[in-house]
Amino acid sequence: MTVLGLGRKGQHALRRNRARHLIALATGLLAASPLTAGCGGSEPAATAPVEKTYTTTLQPFTDDGEPAAGLRVIQSVSARCIPSALTPGNDRARRCFTNETSVAMDPCFLPERPVVERDPDNEMARELGAQNVALCVSSPEQSDVTKVYVLQDSGPAPWDTVLGEAYWSLELADGTRCLRTRDVPETRAGLELSYGCDDGGYLYGAPDETQRVWTIHRRAEDSEELTLAEIRTAWS
Repeated sequence: MTVLGLGRKGQHALRRNRARHLIALATGLLAASPLTAGCGGSEPAATAPVEKTYTTTLQPFTDDGEPAAGLRVIQSVSARCIPSALTPGNDRARRCFTNETSVAMDPCFLPERPVVERDPDNEMARELGAQNVALCVSSPEQSDVTKVYVLQDSGPAPWDTVLGEAYWSLELADGTRCLRTRDVPETRAGLELSYGCDDGGYLYGAPDETQRVWTIHRRAEDSEELTLAEIRTAWS
């Protein structure tokens, strides 16, 4: 979009502001959780060089189906769930919707074995019952979670539809944390904007996994240049 009367710098600033606004809307992990929830806004601490990118899967449940140590359930809702849009390669990750709001909770995670509970505060849920429970998080570091009584679950995404979008959160070599976002109409060098970071920057495209240390294209806040950033940890 071009606005008459704005110079080149003004047009870039307008696009950046629009992208930031769309990221806040599109990320939508939890209704009241900002992009940097649990990440903090200070400069990343100095860290050791990355020798190999580490991949991990968030596991918010104990073996008994209880929230893992350190997690605090701040609200409970009943919802219907579909495959996660942010980490479709994880067969226990979901994107959940309540009847009261159109805001998507993503990612939400199911326990290894179903935990059948009913929402005591939802009359419809008491009548329908619940197939399982899930815990929804806004970042790997966030300790506050939303508990979902799953009324309907369409199951994981078919493997033949999962196309290189396995990681919903990345930690870069310098400690910067980035969360997956979708449907933000901005491209650089043919790469779609794919992550928003807690330092105000952005990542574009998918991680390059061909080497021991993965890389991804990065744009710093208020910069127009793409550089390659090393990835320390990737969460699926």
